[in-house]
Amino acid sequence: MSGKLTAYVDGSFNPEINRYAYGCVLIKEDGSIDEISGCGNDPEALKQRNVSGEMIASMLSVQYALKNNYEEVDIYYDYSGIECWVTGAWKAKNELTKSYRDWMNDKQKRVKIRFFKVEAHTNVKYNELADKLAKQGLEKEPGLPKL
Repeated sequence: MSGKLTAYVDGSFNPEINRYAYGCVLIKEDGSIDEISGCGNDPEALKQRNVSGEMIASMLSVQYALKNNYEEVDIYYDYSGIECWVTGAWKAKNELTKSYRDWMNDKQKRVKIRFFKVEAHTNVKYNELADKLAKQGLEKEPGLPKL
């Protein structure tokens, strides 16, 4: 294992079509970028609106880091729950946030995960791209990758 992956994550929600979506910008050490987006329509996850997409994007980033043998992944996010549920600063109060917390804590045994808060919609290049990808994800056929 070697190196560090940088990930920008975001989520989106559209109540008119009952979908939540995720967007990830994955920046590799050589500067090349992979982009991931998609959506889901699980009734329980819909209750969390865009937060469901935020959690999925973070999990996909960690999964990508593990699959590609990175030692570390830095996750840049604009929704505080992404970090706070994992660190315990916020109490995970429902099944989705609990499962997110538990999944992320389990993966921390295999890859170092660091979190960095960025303000939403402040022209941070890759955060804006993650937001755009999440919005584009709403237009895709619902279906989530296996985590």
